[in-house]
Amino acid sequence: MVFRKLAEKAKAFDAFPKVEDDNQQRSEKGGILTVIVAICLFMLTMSEFTDYRKYHTNYKFLVDHTIDNKMQINIDVTVAMPCPSLMIHVVDATGQRNRLTQDLKLIPAQFSAGTATKYKQIEDPKYIHEMIQAASGKPYDHGIANDMGSCRIYGSLKVNKVASNLHITSDGHGYASVAHTSHDIMNFTHRIDEFSFGNFYPALVNPLDNSIEIAQTNFEIFQYTISVVPTSLIDRWGNFLDTNQYAVTDSHKAFKEGQTIPGIFFRYEIEPISVQITESRSQSFMHFLVRLCGILGGSVVTAGAFYRLFNFVWTGGREDPKLYTPTHNMMKGV
Repeated sequence: MVFRKLAEKAKAFDAFPKVEDDNQQRSEKGGILTVIVAICLFMLTMSEFTDYRKYHTNYKFLVDHTIDNKMQINIDVTVAMPCPSLMIHVVDATGQRNRLTQDLKLIPAQFSAGTATKYKQIEDPKYIHEMIQAASGKPYDHGIANDMGSCRIYGSLKVNKVASNLHITSDGHGYASVAHTSHDIMNFTHRIDEFSFGNFYPALVNPLDNSIEIAQTNFEIFQYTISVVPTSLIDRWGNFLDTNQYAVTDSHKAFKEGQTIPGIFFRYEIEPISVQITESRSQSFMHFLVRLCGILGGSVVTAGAFYRLFNFVWTGGREDPKLYTPTHNMMKGV
């Protein structure tokens, strides 16, 4: 009884008064408008939900306070020269020189502008065997490697986090070596499938990825000058990733024998600033609900106002007799 009395008193505060079904008049125009409005409201709802799911990326520039003395380089380069003829070194600003031929994997391949072919002929199993041997770090037949004519250099390595120069040269040209590469097979045409610093993160753009350079002579130098920017990423879930981005300028030049060292040179420097990338939603869930309610409610009210205006113009300002129930019908049963 108490709840019933409270409910009766609550009727006085009803802000949404109802109209009896007997006093309502439905029409074909109203039905068509209802369907159109429902479709529009569904499309608006999906648009708002899609916008709510989007994440925005915020950038902040900071002074680099990292004290790491090592940096990871990821490389996947195919050179149009046999693997036994190639040498890879890193020379840093401290004067330290490291030979990396043993740290990276050098896999015999055939050079193509599209993607590396890991064996010369599919029907010849000896090339597949040599590929497996090379990929696992075991000795392989250098004669077959020379016959295939190209070399895929790939792997990740740790280097000092200072300005350095990564060289890809040939035996007997540039550094002291017992072997001497014949000028006939010297060809520093190369394709870069991957060249990056540090760990990967979504939407990372590496300018050198999927690039190719063609050598016109046996003695050419290809140089890439790289500015490395330390980068940290904080994703939408609060996870932290420390990596690097870079910008690059490239050049190449042909010369005569003995003028300079032919090869591929990646010269990189570490910038003193860092970039912090933070992912966040474009709006909160409450903001999404408020926008959605405002859009849907406003659309319904606006559609109703246009419908009443259309009826007013259509009837010339006269009251539509169909909207009213005749008196004798209302008096039935009295």
